[in-house]
Amino acid sequence: MSQSPLDDFLYHLKRYMEYTTEMRSSFEHLTEREKQMIIEASPSQQGPEELSKHAYEWHDALYSTLKK
Repeated sequence: MSQSPLDDFLYHLKRYMEYTTEMRSSFEHLTEREKQMIIEASPSQQGPEELSKHAYEWHDALYSTLKK
């Protein structure tokens, strides 16, 4: 654990980005039926590509704010 809770959060957000990217990559190799099953089971009815997109947007916006 780092000295700063914000640094810890940023570390975990970066890891979240990595995991969602890996999920998206795995998702792309599934059959259409498997993809549909995963999307239907999702609370937001979205696939991992949306999670990855949101993670990157969150990361970029936060870092942009911190640089100001």
